[in-house]
Amino acid sequence: MAAEMIVTPSRRAPTAAPVVDADLYSDDVLADSRGLFARIRHAGPVVWLPRHRMYAIGRFADVRAALRDDTHFRSGDGVAANALVNRLGRHTTLSSDDEVHTARRRVLMRSLGAKAVAAIEEPLAHEAAAVVGELLGRAYFDAASDFASRLPTRVVSELVGVDGSSDRLLRWAAATFEVLGPINRRGLRAVPRSLGLLLYSRRLRPGGVASGSWAASVFDAQRAGELTFEEAKALVIDFVAPSLDTTILASTHLLWTLARHPDAWTEIRADPALTPAAVVENVRIASPIRAFTRQLAADHEIDGITLPAGARVALLFGAANLDETHFPDPERFDLHRSNGQHVGWGNGPHTCVGIHLAKLEMRLLLDAMVPRVDRIVAGTPGRLRNNTLQGIDRLPVRFVA
Repeated sequence: MAAEMIVTPSRRAPTAAPVVDADLYSDDVLADSRGLFARIRHAGPVVWLPRHRMYAIGRFADVRAALRDDTHFRSGDGVAANALVNRLGRHTTLSSDDEVHTARRRVLMRSLGAKAVAAIEEPLAHEAAAVVGELLGRAYFDAASDFASRLPTRVVSELVGVDGSSDRLLRWAAATFEVLGPINRRGLRAVPRSLGLLLYSRRLRPGGVASGSWAASVFDAQRAGELTFEEAKALVIDFVAPSLDTTILASTHLLWTLARHPDAWTEIRADPALTPAAVVENVRIASPIRAFTRQLAADHEIDGITLPAGARVALLFGAANLDETHFPDPERFDLHRSNGQHVGWGNGPHTCVGIHLAKLEMRLLLDAMVPRVDRIVAGTPGRLRNNTLQGIDRLPVRFVA
C-alpha cells in the first residue's frame, strides 16, 4: 500500500482535523482499501486528505449521520471529487437536494419502489433459474460476466427500454463512476467513455425509448409537467447506474463469499429463508461504492472538529461498513448479525433508488441455486480498480450439482 502517515494537524490541515497524507485513489489502495480505511477511522471522526484537498469521514456512526443530514451535507453541487464532473451532473437525481431531489426521486420510484419491483419478480425468477441451470453444466464460468451480469443487463434492455447494447452501457456506466473520483490519470482516461453516456442521454427523445418502459414513464412525467425535458433525459440514465455496476459487483462478491464460507452456504440451503440476510450481509462487506462526496452548506462540527462551509467531504461507505466499533469482527460473513443495517446502499434521503431491485436480483439468484448447487468452488479473483467502485470483476467459479 502507498505510504501514508498521520501528521500534526496544525502543520497541514485547514482546521484541527487529523491529517492522513495518503492517496485515496492510488492503484494499490483501489485494489484493496481496507488498510487505508482503517487508518482513517482510527485517526479521528473526520480527517483531512491534503493530496485531494478534502475531508474524509470513515466511522460508521459519523458516515450515517452525514448521509441523513442533507441540511449540512449537500449533494446539489455534485458528489464527485472534482468540480468539472460536479457541474456536468447537475440534472441528475444524485446531484440534487430538497424539493428538486424529492420530485426526481418520486418519478424514479414509480418503477423502482418495492411494490413496482415485486411485480417483476416472476420473469426475473425464470431468468435466474435459467442462468443457474446453464452454468451447472460448465466446468468453470466467470462469476461477473456469466452469472452476475445476466439479470441486470436484462433489466436494462427490457425494462429500462433504452436502445443500446449492454456491453456499451456497461462500459459507459463504469467510466461514469471512474470520473466521479479526482482528475487523475484513471479519471482522465475514462472521460471519453463517460462523455459517450452524457451525449447519449442528451440525444434521447420520447420516441427513442420502448413504449411502456421505465424510460417512457420518465417522459410521461415530463409531459405532465413534473420534470423539465433536460431532467427527463438525465433521469433515464439514472435507471442505468443502479441497475448495472453496483449490483454486478455485489453479485460477483456473493459467489466469492459463499465459496469461502461453505458452512454458510450449507446453512442457507437448509433454511432458504436466510437468503435475504445473506444478500444484505454480503453488500455490507462488499460495499461496491467506495465513497461519494458532499459539500458543506455551513460550518459544521463533528466531535469537536469544526469543518468550514464550502468544504468537500468524502463519505467512505466502504470504511464505515467495516467499522469494528459498530460491527464486531467486521470482515466475518455472519448470517445472523444483529446490527445488520449498513450504508452499502447509502442512507437517508439519498438511499440508492435501486435498492429493492438489487436485493431482488441477488435473492432470486440464491433461490435458484439452493435446490441445485451443493458446493461453490472459486479460483483467484481479479480486483477492480475504479475511482468510485470496488470489488471483484473476474472470478472463475464452478457449481457442484
